[in-house]
Amino acid sequence: MDTVLHLDKASGRLSAAGIIVDTDTRADDLPAHFTKRAETAHVEGQLVDCVFARAAATSGDMTVQLQLRFEKELLVSCFLTLTTPALRKQEDADFYGSVDQRHRFHERWLATMGVARSRPDSTGAASASPATAATTCTSTSTT
Repeated sequence: MDTVLHLDKASGRLSAAGIIVDTDTRADDLPAHFTKRAETAHVEGQLVDCVFARAAATSGDMTVQLQLRFEKELLVSCFLTLTTPALRKQEDADFYGSVDQRHRFHERWLATMGVARSRPDSTGAASASPATAATTCTSTSTT
């Protein structure tokens, strides 16, 4: 993986789409290639003014999309979408049928970043390593 996408497991900082995402990230400081939109969102039953920002980059044959949400100028959520050619343009049934494949893909990516695999605890819920718990971003994959 090149510098388009890197996760620092010690700090939880994510380098993606030309920026470093951490608790100091502000919407006003994002580079011009980010699209931003202000809108009101329902958060825990209340209407909250938010700024949503999005940018995409490529790393080899993988598309990396970074989506950020800010409330009162503070970064409150970060979603990272990784899409490979094998996962692009799948029909709905194939997409939903590829959950295990997408899960393994993300586990391999996290392993290349030095993040230990999450293991289910006695209740069946996944427990993250301390580095994973410190990370502010969620990794997902879409078509």
